[in-house]
Amino acid sequence: MGLLKVTKDLFTVNETPSTDTATAEPAETGKTEITYQDYGYHQASLLGGSIAGLRVCLQKIYYDFKERIKNDKERQDELKKPMKVKLEEHKGDIERWENRIKKIKEEDLPALLRKIDTLKEDKKHIRENPQEIVGDLTGRPSFYIGCFILATLTVYLFVFYSSASYSTFFKEFKLGDIGVANAIFDAEALSNSLKRGITQLLLIITIPSVFLGLGYLIHKFQEEKGAQKYVKIATLILITFVFDGILAYEITEKIYDIKRYDIIDRVVPEYTIALAFHTINFWLIIFAGFIVYLIWGFVFDFVLAAHGKIDKVNVALKEKDKQIQDVNIQVSDLHTGVDKLTHYIDDAKTQIKKLQEAIAGVIIPGEFETCMYSFMAGWLAWMSGAGKSGTELDTAENIVREFIGTVTYTTPKIDDL
Repeated sequence: MGLLKVTKDLFTVNETPSTDTATAEPAETGKTEITYQDYGYHQASLLGGSIAGLRVCLQKIYYDFKERIKNDKERQDELKKPMKVKLEEHKGDIERWENRIKKIKEEDLPALLRKIDTLKEDKKHIRENPQEIVGDLTGRPSFYIGCFILATLTVYLFVFYSSASYSTFFKEFKLGDIGVANAIFDAEALSNSLKRGITQLLLIITIPSVFLGLGYLIHKFQEEKGAQKYVKIATLILITFVFDGILAYEITEKIYDIKRYDIIDRVVPEYTIALAFHTINFWLIIFAGFIVYLIWGFVFDFVLAAHGKIDKVNVALKEKDKQIQDVNIQVSDLHTGVDKLTHYIDDAKTQIKKLQEAIAGVIIPGEFETCMYSFMAGWLAWMSGAGKSGTELDTAENIVREFIGTVTYTTPKIDDL
């Protein structure tokens, strides 16, 4: 039998399965009921299992199946119902997202931008009216003046205590050095100490740090609460006074001994503490160091207090900057949110378009694949029984699978409910 006649018979003879696509029941031809598998076996026997005949059969089955499902309005409505529900869901999502975007652009963003403007005005107000933060207008000038005075006093104390320490521990006085000024302000204290060794130089350089450290401790104790802090402060002041007294005593003793040994016409008593208390140079050395040391401590407290006032302004400004930064992050998050919502809307519109196209077309139910695979099983069964090679069977199977893949890709299709 020629292929042309077989093809003609396929389109004219009403022996194809007339199954109800809603139930996928076997087709009937007259009083004989056959399945798609039987139909596949029958057609393969008629066409000799040829590839060309297989392709024709696949097209005819698809065409007949599509026509039947297309004319079944009730089934089409049933198949399209989930799509219509999904379509309405997408429309609802779009409406909700658009309302959210509108609220962000018309309410949320303007509110945040107004908040940023308010914070910037607050910063400007703080700069123009720092007294509202620190309580007075002299904080910054007082701080710089205090820093200058503190720096000069620090240099003075360094020179005084380094020279006095050198004179006390290492200097050998001569008749030309018996002046107090030469003792406590020795211009060659550092250079002479270096000549004696690096260790001696380090000692002379670091001794002033001891007194500065005591002054810093006094300041820290003042920050404590309770009466105990006054005991600590008094103890540190007493220690400093005693240390200065020892330096003064050693220096004035050396000066006194030089003078005593130079006098040969009368007996001069040895230098004692009682005698030191009656010596003006003793008190001069103490006050040149100890009083300036106390002044340094007061100025140090004042400078830190002034810095604290300035720092209050800086802290207030930094806090406003942090608040502005936080609000800017919120603004950025809202813009990011708008972009995401816009992307969601675009995706939803794309899905709506696809659903509308699918609803307007013919929906192929998932049972179509089952029918096609049943047909393929019958076709392959005949080929196997007819002694066809494995390669021919694989080719036929691949053709059916490719056809199913093409149909399901190019036509709207959903799984059975």
